[in-house]
Order: sequence, then C-alpha cells, then structure tokens
Amino acid sequence: MAGAIISGITSRKENPIGWDNIILYDKYSEKCDRYKALGAFVTENAEEAVTLADCIILAVKPQNFPEILPLVKNCPNISNKLFITIAAGIRIKTVSDAVNGAPVVRVLPNTPMLIGKGVSAVCRDKNVSDEDFAFACDIFSSSGKVLLIEEEEMNRIISVTSSSPAYVFTLINAMYEGAVAQGLVSDTSDGIQPKQIIDSICDTIIGSAELMKSQNKTPMEQITTVASKGGTTEKALNELERYKFTEAVISAMEKCTARADELSAES
Repeated sequence: MAGAIISGITSRKENPIGWDNIILYDKYSEKCDRYKALGAFVTENAEEAVTLADCIILAVKPQNFPEILPLVKNCPNISNKLFITIAAGIRIKTVSDAVNGAPVVRVLPNTPMLIGKGVSAVCRDKNVSDEDFAFACDIFSSSGKVLLIEEEEMNRIISVTSSSPAYVFTLINAMYEGAVAQGLVSDTSDGIQPKQIIDSICDTIIGSAELMKSQNKTPMEQITTVASKGGTTEKALNELERYKFTEAVISAMEKCTARADELSAES
C-alpha cells in the first residue's frame, strides 16, 4: 500500500509531490532503496521520520501499531502534525491518544490502488482542519476514488471496498477452474492458453462492471438483460442460488465486519 501511495502522489499529472518532499522509514531498509535512488530521504528510525515530516502516513499492519506508536509519541511538535492511518480496525482515538492528540485521518484503501483504480474510504477526527482533510483526500484520489464516510461506518465498509477484491479474485479462480473442468484450457500451443482464459474472464468482469456503472439500472435489472427465460444463463443462476451464492457473500461480509470489530476492541 505504501508503494501504491507513493506511486500515486509522485506520478499524477497535476501537482505531483516531488521526491525531495518524501521521507521514508521501514525497518527493512532495503525496501526503501529504489525510492532513495529516485531522491526520497530515507531515515534510520521512525522517530527521525516523524520529526522531519509534517504529514505522517502510518502504512503498517494493525498488529504493528503497539510497536510503532510508542516510538513516535515523544517526537517534538507532534501534536501539530497530521497523521494518516490505513490500518483496518485501528480507531482514530487509539492513534490520537498515542500521539498527544494530534489530528488523525483514517483511510481504508484497497489493492487496486496499485494500478490507479483504488477505492479509499476516508474519515477524520474533529481536530483535522478542512485544509488538512482536503490534502489527505488528495493523496488517495491520486490512485483512484475517495469515499467520504463517518468512522462508525468504517468497519462495515471494509467488507464492501477493502476485502472485496479477494472475493473477485475468488470468482475469477472459480470461473477459471470451471473452464479447465470443461476442457477449454489447453497445454498445446494451438489451443486456448491459461492466460487467454484468465484475461477473458477478467475482461468480462471489467466490462460488466463498466456497463453497470454506465447505465441507471439496479444489479437485478442488469441480470434480467442477460438471463432470458429458459436459457443457459438462467440455468447457471439457478445453480448459483442452489449453492446459496448470495447468502454466502452476505455471510462472508458479516464475518469480515465482525473481525474488524474485534480488532477495534483490541486496539
């Protein structure tokens, strides 16, 4: 995620952030080598990075917060810095309390940020100025779309925008395995290659999503445009529902939210 954020803010067409304005720290310093070669300043410890920066993006996993927050608590002028956290389940108050009441923006990005197609859910605490909040949103809009929400909605949105790429990858994998089971994938050079099948599945999903966005129709209305009475699509949809496809997705989302609530309770 840190790499996607850096790529977005340095490569955007309007108002790119220069490499000389980027300060990085990672306990595995080799991860920063390529950015250092481009002009970013790499520090030897977290305290130095926070001391030098005006805006700090905490791009660490939830389980690493108890390790990183005590390191930066006593940095000079910390209460006047802007903190952005992207960890699932870590509440704004947890971060704010650990950094002497500094303003905190909480963001939940997703992996399509890596190709500039991300969706980032964003909220803030009361200490964040409009100017700082606009700056934070601008960082993430450089790699996709920004969805403004309240923090009480954050754990529930994880199942919709953050964890959901894995659902899509699971669907792609299932469709690929279905193609293999029907003998569509060939090991010979003159047959349909695995990459061709996977690309076709992905293109179909992308095209379907773009069609959905372009028309003022509900998902169920779109389904009826494909599934004619007594046809092949209707037969396929009936089988999906026989295995409780919709119920499985809803249940998966509920489990996702429940785990996020657990992480929040632990933080």
